[in-house]
Amino acid sequence: MNLNLNEICKDPLFQLNLAIWMTQSQPSTYFYIYPLFYESGINIHSIPKELAILPDIRLKISEQKFDCQEGAKPDLILETTQAPKKYCLLECKASSFGVNSRNQHPIRQCKALLLLAGPIISEVLGSGKRGENEGMLCYFIGPNNSGLMDRTLEILAKEIKDKTNFETGGFGCFEIRPSKSTIVLEYSEPVKNFLNLVKDSPVDVIKFEEDTDPRPLYLIPYDPNVNQTKEEQEFCRRVLFERILSHIISNIGSADIPTSITFTTAKLLNLATFGVYEIWDDTDAKKHIRKLVKDFLANVKNSINVSVRECLKFEAQKGWIFNIENKEKQEELLKHLQRFKPENLDLSKKIEPTLFDDLENEL
Repeated sequence: MNLNLNEICKDPLFQLNLAIWMTQSQPSTYFYIYPLFYESGINIHSIPKELAILPDIRLKISEQKFDCQEGAKPDLILETTQAPKKYCLLECKASSFGVNSRNQHPIRQCKALLLLAGPIISEVLGSGKRGENEGMLCYFIGPNNSGLMDRTLEILAKEIKDKTNFETGGFGCFEIRPSKSTIVLEYSEPVKNFLNLVKDSPVDVIKFEEDTDPRPLYLIPYDPNVNQTKEEQEFCRRVLFERILSHIISNIGSADIPTSITFTTAKLLNLATFGVYEIWDDTDAKKHIRKLVKDFLANVKNSINVSVRECLKFEAQKGWIFNIENKEKQEELLKHLQRFKPENLDLSKKIEPTLFDDLENEL
């Protein structure tokens, strides 16, 4: 198997899924991913969540003509279980960036995240008064990038303090890199102390056999907000579609006939993401994925032979309905569904907005 482990470690979707897995309880005798966050008393607060800088701070920033976003959407927000709460805004990146980068978007975003992680974090998350809880911004980043990223964070935090007199949250990096048959997670002492991590850095978070793919089962197989290569994005869309098709085939194949089986798009996405879709806070991303899945299911329907196509229909207030009258129809339908191959679709296809997007419900 010809795998570029450095590129895998730089994939933001791999980073995000790795971070989620580290918050999950796993058997103490054997685990594929070491649950560092879970063992340290750290839970998921939200995935992801749009955060807005508070009005009084936005006004001051505007008066100072300080170049900064008015809000940001971290990829993952972690929280400690003990009070007072500590929050970690986690941002996944393939590589670091410097303060003189030609692309100013990540710099403006970083400034916003630093402010959001500051004393206002409790108000921003609706968990208390200003200064009641603490926050930290951490970048989850690929190999050999933490040095530059740490320097950038230090410079930007100082700039915020000097130009606006506002306090930022703490900051640091989680760097992941391959090492023989392990994926290693490294972090600084300030990060360890803030989150009260139970192990010193570095930590082997994944152990795998030589020439095997270290990527875990992705709880989030596709996220439109994650900056990936065209090939990575197509692969992730294909995985999402394959999971959805597998759930449909499994349900139809095990059903007692005659039957009527209804799938909402939201239900299929919950099944495909092992329940993560339900706690996903990004409304725009969820809307995009629902449209993607509806387009996929329309392709599935069009591929089915006319003789059984009538078994499948979509009703706006119900979802995707499979009406199966007899065993012959069930077997014919299953035969066509099993022949359908998501990899033959245009996996880079853009899903265009429609006039009815704002009226779309969770189906």
